[in-house]
Amino acid sequence: MRIVLLECKKVIMSPVIIGLFFLFTAFNLLVIFNSSDHKDELKIVNEIIDTYGREITPSSLELLKKDIQNDLLELEQLTGKRYDSVYDFLEGLDVEAYERYSDKEKTFITQLQLKEMYESTASSIDENYAKIDVEKLGHTSLEMYKISGPAAKTYLAENEKFAKRFDDMIQNEEHKEWFFAGKAYKMHTYLFNNIFLQMMIEILLLVVLSTAFLATYEFEQRSHLVAFSTRRGRKLMKDKLAASLATAVAISALVLGSTLGVFFMVFDYSHVWETSISSAFNWEYNFPNVAWWDITVGQFLLASIGVLFIGVLLISVLTFAISILIKNSYVTFFVVAAGFILLYMLPSFMPHSSNLLFVAGYTLPTLLMAISGLFMGSSGMIFFKNFEWVTIGVWTAITIIALFISFRRFAKLDIQ
Repeated sequence: MRIVLLECKKVIMSPVIIGLFFLFTAFNLLVIFNSSDHKDELKIVNEIIDTYGREITPSSLELLKKDIQNDLLELEQLTGKRYDSVYDFLEGLDVEAYERYSDKEKTFITQLQLKEMYESTASSIDENYAKIDVEKLGHTSLEMYKISGPAAKTYLAENEKFAKRFDDMIQNEEHKEWFFAGKAYKMHTYLFNNIFLQMMIEILLLVVLSTAFLATYEFEQRSHLVAFSTRRGRKLMKDKLAASLATAVAISALVLGSTLGVFFMVFDYSHVWETSISSAFNWEYNFPNVAWWDITVGQFLLASIGVLFIGVLLISVLTFAISILIKNSYVTFFVVAAGFILLYMLPSFMPHSSNLLFVAGYTLPTLLMAISGLFMGSSGMIFFKNFEWVTIGVWTAITIIALFISFRRFAKLDIQ
């Protein structure tokens, strides 16, 4: 254990690793604060859930409509005119007239506008979802991705399963729960595609650098003849592997903790953790976000963090296995980076008529780069229900085999 701690200390004392960590953290916080101009508007969802409950029911929606009518009467007292909607009032309002209102009155007008927006979206949920034909969209996707042959049959078979899941979701009314307006704020994309993707790349850079640094330290410092001739000998590599994994966990926890901690302080998610990730309000683009399972926003976040941790640990072990053979941290870094990019691009080299197109997508880079689409049946080419656990299982086996081969070779290698 003492050796493992001493190995971890090498990373802690590395100015490059520490410098990059603080640089990445500062950059993440800057991105969050620069995108926080609408944070106050998001709080209206918490107020709606507090007042009307999380589920969107006919009775709660009717109560919201009555409260909006009462607010419109208050707007009439404020302006001296009767409006059917706050948008009618805003259409005829110029900047100069708006500035005459007090801050309290401006807040009231903004709150009323947001209430009407959410009420309008909630009232049109059934109408909008009734227009969706998942099976028809599956055929459209085939044309868009130019998929044919056996690959098309595989895609349509999985799409048929998703169509059933979609119908079950509507029947269970999982989508009728309040969440941030997707088309207006795109908070799912912002958190899981922008922030998470940004953190994932930063974590991978730090983990690959620190792992390669630990694995090749003695060779680069010209102390390998002494280190590997001690009583511990070549078993020292097992301690280095443990230190690499511990460092990978620590780096991931620190980057995630510092960034997400500030993110959720800026953007208040306190009332939406139990909202279904398949909420109709989580509809940002052409098709709503629909998960394969009935999971909440909080569960989706924890699952995404879990996948990130597992992926990072596997990358760390693979980096360690490569480092043992190459014995140079800089070369190892570029080999791992090149391998990551090539594996991510692999599906683009596959024929679109073969199932190899989908098999090539079951890679760690694809898994990590698609954080926002994990567990989703609405995530394009990786919409397969088994994508996450198959990818993790296969690459865990590959990683163990690669590490075993690397250790066996190192045990017989001339360290000269």
